[in-house]
Amino acid sequence: MNVRHSRIVTLLVAMTIWTAPASARTYLNCLTKKVVIVDTPRGSTSSSIDEKLGFWLDEAAKTVVFADGTPLTVRRFDDHWITAARADVSYEFNRDNGNLAYASSTTKDGIAKIIIGSGQCEIVAGREG
Repeated sequence: MNVRHSRIVTLLVAMTIWTAPASARTYLNCLTKKVVIVDTPRGSTSSSIDEKLGFWLDEAAKTVVFADGTPLTVRRFDDHWITAARADVSYEFNRDNGNLAYASSTTKDGIAKIIIGSGQCEIVAGREG
């Protein structure tokens, strides 16, 4: 390969690397209402709290992680919906309107615990991760 051709190839490679898009990560800040219902043989109780959840979405890798870096198992990741789970909680994010819903149901030793949550998410611009 001659020197001129080598310089052109080097320049093209450098331009390709320089113009490659940065990681397409998006941070979601979600404010939700969480309801916990516990059903025991002696009766049921419930509680409600406001909960703030944060998620990192990686569009290229189609991954979702909590703000603290804990990964979720992605079941669906498209232009309209993201469905993911962690432990016994399933999360559904509607990309069209920003709604987040999540739920869990577990039973152990005759005690049932149900978690239901929903809220609104917004994309936080300029947050680095």
